[in-house]
Amino acid sequence: MALRIIRLTMRLLKPYTSFHFCPHGYHEVNGNILVPGQIRGMDHLRDARLNKGLAFTLEERQLLGLHGLLAPRIKTMDEQLEICRTAFANYNHDLNKYLYLVDLQDRHEKLFFRLISENVEQMMPIVYTPTVGLACQKFGLIYRRPRGLFVTINDRGHVFQVLQNWPESDVRAIVVTDGERILGLGDLGACGMGIPVGKLALYTAFAAIKPHQCLPIVIDVGTNNEAFLNDPFYIGLRQRRVQGCAYDQLIDEFMEAVVRRYGQKTLIQFEDFANQNAFRFLDKYRHSYCTFNDDIQGTAAVVVAGIYAAQKVTGKRVSDNNFLFFGAGGAAVGISDLLVKAMLIEGCTSDKAYEKIWMFDKTGLVVKGRHRVESNNHEVKYERNHCDMDNFAEIVKEVQPSVLIGASTVANAFTPDILRTMAECNERPVIFALSNPTSMAECTAQQAYECTEGRCLFASGSPFPEVNFNGKTYNSGQGNNAYIFPGIALGVIVSGTYHISDNFFLIAAKAVADKLTDEDLLRGSLYPPLATIKDCSLEIALGVMEYAYENGIASTYPEPVDKLAFIKSRQYNFLYDSALPTTWQWPQKARKLCQQFDKYGK
Repeated sequence: MALRIIRLTMRLLKPYTSFHFCPHGYHEVNGNILVPGQIRGMDHLRDARLNKGLAFTLEERQLLGLHGLLAPRIKTMDEQLEICRTAFANYNHDLNKYLYLVDLQDRHEKLFFRLISENVEQMMPIVYTPTVGLACQKFGLIYRRPRGLFVTINDRGHVFQVLQNWPESDVRAIVVTDGERILGLGDLGACGMGIPVGKLALYTAFAAIKPHQCLPIVIDVGTNNEAFLNDPFYIGLRQRRVQGCAYDQLIDEFMEAVVRRYGQKTLIQFEDFANQNAFRFLDKYRHSYCTFNDDIQGTAAVVVAGIYAAQKVTGKRVSDNNFLFFGAGGAAVGISDLLVKAMLIEGCTSDKAYEKIWMFDKTGLVVKGRHRVESNNHEVKYERNHCDMDNFAEIVKEVQPSVLIGASTVANAFTPDILRTMAECNERPVIFALSNPTSMAECTAQQAYECTEGRCLFASGSPFPEVNFNGKTYNSGQGNNAYIFPGIALGVIVSGTYHISDNFFLIAAKAVADKLTDEDLLRGSLYPPLATIKDCSLEIALGVMEYAYENGIASTYPEPVDKLAFIKSRQYNFLYDSALPTTWQWPQKARKLCQQFDKYGK
């Protein structure tokens, strides 16, 4: 009897408490409950999820024990946002702006995410590329507090226990990196944590995925970066990278532990793994787990979106183009695979589709019978029956591509001669300089427009300033994966799919291209304004959800009649909630409790 009463009491109080009984014998934070009734006074100000600062009303301050702890002025959230924008603008250095946003997230979670989501063009270059690369390089110096999990090679056999230490039990999405290939900066080891933290911030800001459902993770197996090994501020394991069987066993254990802890439908996004591991893990896990690789599949989708957009100017279908890649790593192969899929949908044969794609890597043109620098079975599909060539400028003249794609992290690889050749071969050449950060781009927007007489359709991986050429202003688009991965994740989470289809990424590419207007094209962009990313994410999620139900791979039942409304009902609310229970809740629940007591008493 006593145990039943205790259980009933806990069930009654659950909406007002941050703790619940757990079968493992410890307490967990319930991220859905933003206003736990057991918290009073200063704890409301110390918890970023609960803190509203001066936006607490007078009633809230009095009933929650906050009266006197705050300055008497009561402000609206909009007034707080204006202060944040002013403070942000007062910082001159991008890294200082990054640190300001990190501090804001630590203090005011809702204010942080609303600031990012409503000021995308100003904030995304700081939260994401290119500034996040600098933040990763300085991560040991700027590290303040944990915002994710570090799983090390020394945790083999105990990875599940490490995951149990994360206080949230309702994790739906994980972004994981081993830090070996951070952007174009190389091996940053444990300092690569800035990447999954930044990616998941965009999950919430752009797709309104609830922040407590997101978990950034670094797999730390060491680093081969000599500077970090000798850096007293480095925060990771001071050893060279563990490779081979021990490394693979750790990743296997990690994947199994995620499913055991959070369930089979937990989305696991692989980020910035070295090429030799990225494809291996994608092939190994894609049919066993709910996973994708953003560097391979996300990059592919955003580039294909740009190709779809270019059709509106060139009039060419995807299969009408010749594609030449500078770089034949994971990103290039991922883009090529999705291009082939798009061409097959247009009715092109498989052989013909592969003939449309040329690749150039460290040793030259990718051709049959030559010795490759590193084993990449996926690159084999794109080997051509052609003589060896190692001069990229000469290859451009011979192949005469209509689309030139840089995915190499080799700065200035697209020389003025190469760009002029593209202009000679095409009325409207399409040029993608995708490498991040900006310093690694294959060419600048200025160089592309000047060398093609302003006729090119240009996009880059990181933002470039506007270009003035021959009296016209060009605002080139940024082919940023942020157009893609938040929407994919939202669609996967709400539909409950167990595996992620390549078709999801074609759906995403088309959704982004459809958002492009004639005005966007006139200003020189192949992508809609960054401010539309939230709309893109919603359209992508809807497309993914519809495809999942049509093909029987969704597990959320019953199938929602109004899928768009269903998606919105599962999204994060960027506005402050009341910090007090409604007046009717307590009496109503008290009556129910008394009824239960009477029932069991009889």
